[in-house]
Amino acid sequence: MKLKLQTVIANFSAVFLLTALIIAPIYFANNFSQVAGVKTESKYLLISQTDKFPQMKFSQEGSLYQITFQKQGNSQAFISVFILNNPTEKAQNYTIVTGSGQASIFFGNDIGNRQTAVTVPPSASVPISIVSTSTISAIQFVEFSIN
Repeated sequence: MKLKLQTVIANFSAVFLLTALIIAPIYFANNFSQVAGVKTESKYLLISQTDKFPQMKFSQEGSLYQITFQKQGNSQAFISVFILNNPTEKAQNYTIVTGSGQASIFFGNDIGNRQTAVTVPPSASVPISIVSTSTISAIQFVEFSIN
């Protein structure tokens, strides 16, 4: 009788400990952002895939982004160089504002339909692509920001 009682207590304790070890990190992870002082969400998350494209360099200064690349032909397209993610809980409107540079940047993958403004649903993503111009210069760049 005493052995059975000890077994029941040991099993109950093991289940309780295992449950606590699983639940505690989840609880603290959910509350960690509040403790760290994160009060607002970022309006967008820009994921760079420039490492997949040869001779392409990405730089950022504040909210201004710059892509520099070496052309391999007269005119070429770089599809899905970036992925813009909407991390918020509501649809967001985004606009690409192009600064200086020879290349053209747009939302989507369709070269025939170059959109510079798009509405992205919550927790969804949209690709950003680049098309080089047919200028003589071998190295081109484009500066842009996202509003």
